Amino acid sequence: MIFKQLHAKQESVILSYPNTDTDSISILKTYQFLGYYGQYPFESYDTNHVYELPFQKGYKSSIIQGYDSDFSHNGSFSAKTLNFDMKVGDTVVAARDGLVVKIMIDKYKQGTTKKYRNDGNHIMVYHQDNTFSQYVHLKQYGNLVEVGDTIKANQPIALSGFTGWTTIPHLHFGVYKPTDNGLASIPILIDTLEAKTLNRGDVIIKE
Repeated sequence: MIFKQLHAKQESVILSYPNTDTDSISILKTYQFLGYYGQYPFESYDTNHVYELPFQKGYKSSIIQGYDSDFSHNGSFSAKTLNFDMKVGDTVVAARDGLVVKIMIDKYKQGTTKKYRNDGNHIMVYHQDNTFSQYVHLKQYGNLVEVGDTIKANQPIALSGFTGWTTIPHLHFGVYKPTDNGLASIPILIDTLEAKTLNRGDVIIKE
């Protein structure tokens, strides 16, 4: 088993082979490759950090889906995530300081079945304690930041949209830790509340 930690804009040869002796298909059948953001090995994160609500002060929203919901908030990646009611074009802000590490913003499709799962525009942010936050269903080309930008909590980062697997416009928000099997969602404190206590229909106003 080979583990290799790479830093931003760094690359490394993990495995090489003669083109004339072995083809790429046989290599993929013999070896398994896995990569993810963050430091390895992952040890712990700041469980006491209080995240900001991902919209501007004075904004009123309601919870569309909370933790461990039947519709789509299940499995290690999505179980501990929140859906906030937001209109298309409303401003999404950063819930925590961090570094923008991924943006997908060119999608325009929306649908109510899982085949649209990969059409949700999103931004991913890396945090100091080796966790990540993700903002999903953004408006096409609605990003207000770029990969590599250092951002602050409450900074506008995108416009809410209606893309991907969803029945209504909303913002899907979650925080994740890296594991050997990829990112896994984690419970957080948000606006001084335990996010797990937020349920469908709860109304929130950001003070």
